[in-house]
Amino acid sequence: MSHEPATLLLVDDEELLRAGVQEMLEMSGYTVITATNGHEAMACLKQHAIDLVITDLVMPKMDGVDFVEQLRQSWPDVPVIVVSGSTRNIMQRYGIESIQVPGADASLSKPFKGVDLMSQIKALLEART
Repeated sequence: MSHEPATLLLVDDEELLRAGVQEMLEMSGYTVITATNGHEAMACLKQHAIDLVITDLVMPKMDGVDFVEQLRQSWPDVPVIVVSGSTRNIMQRYGIESIQVPGADASLSKPFKGVDLMSQIKALLEART
């Protein structure tokens, strides 16, 4: 039973983190497309069939909250994992208790463990099939 590897969209403006996560995901057999902000990510979504999105919250041009909101309008079914390092700023800005962003399916705080990210990806992808 062979199936295509899932295509993941990784959105983060931190190059080192993005490269590290991309390498880990590719070693696990995923196809990874990267973007550095929400605008780039929206363009990627239009060009590729994306199975799951992993996005940072704090980014230039379009932050993760705005990006997830826009993504949901066109792709209501794509699972989204939100990752954030500066949780406190985000909580203050949106007056929220956790980094559970509207529209996101899961969230992780930086620094996160690779195994935690992998298990969230697996669970969300399995829930779709």
